[in-house]
Amino acid sequence: MSVDAAVVFENVSKRYVRGDAQYTSLRGQLAGLVRHREPAERSRPALEDVSFRVEHGESLALVGPNGAGKTTALKLLAQISRPTAGSIRFRGRLAALIEVSSGLHPELSGRENIWLYGRILGMSRADIRRQFDAIVEFSELGDVLERPVKMYSSGMELRLGFSIASHLDPDIFIVDEALAVGDAGFQAKCVERMTALVREGRTLLFVSHNLQAVEALCERSLFLLGGRLEMEGPSREVIARYLEWTDEHRQRLLGESAAGARGPVRLTAATLHGLDGAERYEFEPGEGLEVRLRFESDGPVRGPHVNLGISDARAGLLVQCSMLHDGRAPEEMPASWECRCRIESLPLKPRLYDVFCDVYGERGHGVLSEWSRVAAFRVVGVMGGGPLAVSDVDTSGPVSVGYDWRLEAR
Repeated sequence: MSVDAAVVFENVSKRYVRGDAQYTSLRGQLAGLVRHREPAERSRPALEDVSFRVEHGESLALVGPNGAGKTTALKLLAQISRPTAGSIRFRGRLAALIEVSSGLHPELSGRENIWLYGRILGMSRADIRRQFDAIVEFSELGDVLERPVKMYSSGMELRLGFSIASHLDPDIFIVDEALAVGDAGFQAKCVERMTALVREGRTLLFVSHNLQAVEALCERSLFLLGGRLEMEGPSREVIARYLEWTDEHRQRLLGESAAGARGPVRLTAATLHGLDGAERYEFEPGEGLEVRLRFESDGPVRGPHVNLGISDARAGLLVQCSMLHDGRAPEEMPASWECRCRIESLPLKPRLYDVFCDVYGERGHGVLSEWSRVAAFRVVGVMGGGPLAVSDVDTSGPVSVGYDWRLEAR
């Protein structure tokens, strides 16, 4: 890797000690011998052989689940901790907002913290004075500027910390999940400020679970998983792969099927089909779907009311098909029977969906089969060309409707 990049990670690894702190003293070493622990067994990898580079003026995001190593990577770059192996190089003045109050002294006032942070970054008094009013105006904390930071709320600390770090001419700006604390209005201001810095040629490294902000801000992303670099590339492609992994992980946690849920009526099989009858579990927006459920019981069942629901793992059902509502329950079914529910068109956007089912007794009272997840399917589609065509489609409103725009000058 060439040295002229803004940031270079070369085969970087970081391991943390498990359990109690291990001190580099004779006492600590003797305790380790008594416990019969090897150093490798006492540590866990936070990063494993990670290499990447960030060019000057580039915006890079690190995405992945909690514990993937994103914050560890930024802390190593900010020199808060040191790598166990490998090398990290960067060129230029670096400002980091890794925690809400990072870089702020709680006993000092907001005004004093602005001067302290600037001096730590190596800025002259004239440079700090030139940016002072812009920092205060951006933070909207002029009325509490003389108050000690320890008396600030977490949101106020974020306002001050972000304002200082982003206005004191950083060549490399590091932001880690800080926006999660601020109110919606200030979050929008932060995104606008980071966009402006990138336009000015500054380098941005951004960690956030807000994938809309990642897609809007960053040209390129890294997907970290278990401390390893899983994927690197354009943000849209990396976000799509991360969302796909998230769905797969959720599916593994939930299990393949809940067939056999308790109750007098037992679900023995659940399959999904296209309208042509072929079994499948991937559909395009607007396509039809048929759910086939097979049940068994110890004898004939009078008036079973089948209730189906489709969800995207958030509260509430997106689609409900229920005999409790439409009154189409049969008078009686034998000990072994099948129920098919045909949906002519799925008005759903691309993502993973779960299918749930339960069965109520005659007149809609009494649970014959408990509510449980019986299957899952994915809606896939071509990504649009808008700035949030991947992250927003996969995480916002799931219902897809036909629409058109008409613009007229007035």
